[in-house]
Amino acid sequence: MNKTQIKLIDAAEREFAEHGFHGASIRDITSRAGANIAAVNYHFGSKETLFIEMVRRRVEPINAIRFSRLDKALAESGGAPLEIREIVDILVRPMVEAYLQQKQDNDSGNKYFLRAMGRGMAEETQFMSALHQDILAELIKRFRFELSRSLADIPSHMIQLCFAYLGSTLSGVMLRKRRDDNDTSSIEFMDADHLVNFLTGGLQAVVSEHRNTVPQNSENAP
Repeated sequence: MNKTQIKLIDAAEREFAEHGFHGASIRDITSRAGANIAAVNYHFGSKETLFIEMVRRRVEPINAIRFSRLDKALAESGGAPLEIREIVDILVRPMVEAYLQQKQDNDSGNKYFLRAMGRGMAEETQFMSALHQDILAELIKRFRFELSRSLADIPSHMIQLCFAYLGSTLSGVMLRKRRDDNDTSSIEFMDADHLVNFLTGGLQAVVSEHRNTVPQNSENAP
């Protein structure tokens, strides 16, 4: 990525954060970046692609760490299914670590990115499905598969539901803004262990309920 592209993405994070995807104009983005108005189309092709690349810059390094840790855990287990907590930890911890590191490095762009993502998800944007497919599809596929191996007796639709719970909770934590100085529910106050415990406990409760009801349903069957 060259300097102009970096400047455009930096500017886009702020403009999308302040005005939303639809409200941010290419003119304002290029003006903030100190670039020619044609620069977005030249380097990215469209405002939609610029948004996707903005997300990619923040998310793909985190996903690379997730995949690396997942591969290592599977190698250490000899390919055996992982514990639920370990899967959740590998999914969650790199995200929290990345945010806290960026905060420590005074990376102010990250807070704009989170606001931009929040507004982008709230707006009706057709390209969000393309973003999902381009950046998140492989992550979802691999972790959902590992979860299904660890919960082999759980129906696939429940696995999908459990993973949706994971994704929704992580998105909510990442996109939540502090209401005031005493609000400690946002990501900057989040402890990775606490989040892993919370999500693991929720998944285990759903799984336990299913396992407890299946025999009962079988006994009552005609």
